[in-house]
Amino acid sequence: MSVMVSEKKIGREYVTADEDTIATQMVNEFEAQVTRMYKDKKMLRQVHTKMHGCVKASFAVEPNLPDDFKVGVFAGAPRKYNAWVRFSNGNTETQKDKKKDIRGIAIKLLGVPGEKILNDEHFLETQDFLLMSSETFFAKTIKELNTLLAAFTSASKIKFLLYLLNPLHLPTLMRVKKIACDNPLNIPYWSTQPYQFGTVDQAVKYHLRPSPDNKIVVENTTDYNYLRYNLAQTLYDNEAKFDFYVQFQTDAEAMPIEDPTVPWTSQYIKLATLTVYAQVFDSNAQIEFGDNLSFNPWHTLPAHRPLGSFNRVRKRVYEVMSKFRHDKNKLPVIEPKDSPDFLKDIVHPFHKNSIDQQVPSKKILQTAAEVIVNCSKEKAYLYISSNKELPNWLLKAGPVYGVINVKSLQADYKKVGDKRWIERGDGGKLEEELISVHRFSHYAYQITKFSDFFRKLTDKAFGQMWFDTVDDQTRISWVYTFTYKNVFAKLFLKLFLSLFLKKYLQNGLNNAKAYLED
Repeated sequence: MSVMVSEKKIGREYVTADEDTIATQMVNEFEAQVTRMYKDKKMLRQVHTKMHGCVKASFAVEPNLPDDFKVGVFAGAPRKYNAWVRFSNGNTETQKDKKKDIRGIAIKLLGVPGEKILNDEHFLETQDFLLMSSETFFAKTIKELNTLLAAFTSASKIKFLLYLLNPLHLPTLMRVKKIACDNPLNIPYWSTQPYQFGTVDQAVKYHLRPSPDNKIVVENTTDYNYLRYNLAQTLYDNEAKFDFYVQFQTDAEAMPIEDPTVPWTSQYIKLATLTVYAQVFDSNAQIEFGDNLSFNPWHTLPAHRPLGSFNRVRKRVYEVMSKFRHDKNKLPVIEPKDSPDFLKDIVHPFHKNSIDQQVPSKKILQTAAEVIVNCSKEKAYLYISSNKELPNWLLKAGPVYGVINVKSLQADYKKVGDKRWIERGDGGKLEEELISVHRFSHYAYQITKFSDFFRKLTDKAFGQMWFDTVDDQTRISWVYTFTYKNVFAKLFLKLFLSLFLKKYLQNGLNNAKAYLED
């Protein structure tokens, strides 16, 4: 009886004859597409175009790694690398974050000595890792990928439709795993493609898993750029950690190098911790910096050499497209350098900023108003939250009376648990208690002890003030939430919110804007 013996070997690549031709076709298609898209404006990336933030982080190698794992950036004594991390959506055309998409993370380690693979970057001390929000890739071969890209990048809508209508392409389309996301810090990422690990007979894939201890802030999931706002709100006074794992190829047949649609089933082994620090990153200058950065899986130590046909094609495509983009924008391709003061502007997290009472998400009625003010977040926050200033901007609008008096019940209404009495022009009173405080970024309060008709409709209402950076200005968003006691209360409050309260909130913010910009 004959025994079938696999000819495939661990870590071995299998090169096809048409790879160079396909890479050339992809470059031509991409260049034509981005030239059309960015004819008279700054050229952005062809994929992972929309950036949510480029942030500072550290990549700390695990202590006491076994010698077998001390490879490349993990070799020698355990060390902590400074890093830039870019979060993005995968789609070529920027779109609202609510749409499902492939989400990406690109990590650039700084201060990595040793010769790199890319010809033009041999002695630059950076190392790139690229991962996405799907464990597997959607195309089995580069030919299959090229067929899809040729249709999706074409200027011809007919070519695109013909691709979609061809049933032979359905399996590829079905494997595209786009996901919804409320915060880029809240999801896992995978490399999908394999990489050498030290020697030619070892291959791994990479995986990033967010820590369950991360405190994630979600302002909303409706804004066009809510992922940037939620990322900024979270990092304003919280840090976020990810565990970095490798997954070894242990079976060359069951875990192929050349077919990234097949998930590997070996165990995950933690080699490092990625810490994204608390920081402010959403200035126009830092957004431009992140958009101008280049990431390439081949910008790496030889110990982490990319493997497989997709990575081999990426080498040519990424190099050419990065140069094409930078030349069009008349910008040099520059790799950032490490420095002793790299982390000088990070924020030290402050965790005692909320209590158990949170704004509910069910059985509520809600309305909101917003305004963009040409001032700093600090100035806007201090004015809006001030007891003294509240009667100056929250004025009567329609039948809703403005504030005429504010009295602190304890402290100065600056920290969690502080309370104040609010008196309106019609004699109505209510009590506000701070339940969440993120200074200069966000605060929330609960409203109780209504002295008027509202006590028959609700036991508690909530206000939230969000301060976001938009184009180096400050957006103030005021979200007002009511619980309701019964169906009658729900109907009355629904009318009140839509007919009167929304205008009242907007009028107040408009008044605040006028003062802040005066």
